[in-house]
Amino acid sequence: MADPSNEIAKGAAAAYEPAPDLEMPPERRALAKAHAAMLAETARRVALELPFNADVDDFRRVLICEAKQ
Repeated sequence: MADPSNEIAKGAAAAYEPAPDLEMPPERRALAKAHAAMLAETARRVALELPFNADVDDFRRVLICEAKQ
């Protein structure tokens, strides 16, 4: 059974348009969204791989290594 709170969050995320006041062509906005999604996914993967006691320097080091690959 689907979690109703998760469905609400998905709907809210879909309705959210970052920086709606910035004037940019739709294709550029789509590329910016895709890039932000890629960065968020990389950060999520790095956070899952790091040990619980890792600090921000560990996170930064691993994130930079992932970005170079």
